[in-house]
Amino acid sequence: MLQFYGTQPPASLNSLRCGGTCPHCGRVANFTRMVDLMENVAKSWKVAQIIVTYHCDACLRPVPVLYDVIDWDPTRVKNARIAVPEVEPFDFDHVPASVDAVVREALACLSAGAPNGFAALCRRASEVICEDLDDGATRVQAHVREMIRSSGLDAEWERLALLTFASRTDGESEPLPSVDDEQARVLLSLLRDLVYQFYTRPGNVRSAAAARTPSSTG
Repeated sequence: MLQFYGTQPPASLNSLRCGGTCPHCGRVANFTRMVDLMENVAKSWKVAQIIVTYHCDACLRPVPVLYDVIDWDPTRVKNARIAVPEVEPFDFDHVPASVDAVVREALACLSAGAPNGFAALCRRASEVICEDLDDGATRVQAHVREMIRSSGLDAEWERLALLTFASRTDGESEPLPSVDDEQARVLLSLLRDLVYQFYTRPGNVRSAAAARTPSSTG
């Protein structure tokens, strides 16, 4: 997410100071302008959009920001947005490498605007979780059903969730239906909850227990 400090667009480009969540490292930081825009060239061509490159002050990687140009005397811009895919935040604490890799690939699909690819990788992530856990298929299916019930989602959502996340014990899976952006966002919430339930929450509890000093147990 991009945000501005002080002057807000629409405004003169040189007056804008921006920052936000870095699409590379995921941290919230200021963005420092790296490359001066060749304004004379851009003005002569009367371009409607420009990209200005900043760097993230946290990781120093480049962050291109796309602006719509209002006018060129001086350069005034609006509608700022980061011009690289933004990966959805996800808590990977205590997540095993096999699950971590598939979830990251799924998030890359989502950030690239490929909801069907994301859904397919959600199914793969569920399969990996089932392989990793004792009695995994039964536990995952039960948790998915409970998430649907507690969320108050209707039968259509339940069918999509079960097709995506609840692996069948006979090894046969029905084809996934076509998934749009709205459905992909719901699947993302379900994936977050599934990973949190089986890895992050118990891992956090184990870490807290291991951190206790002998005096605190006496």
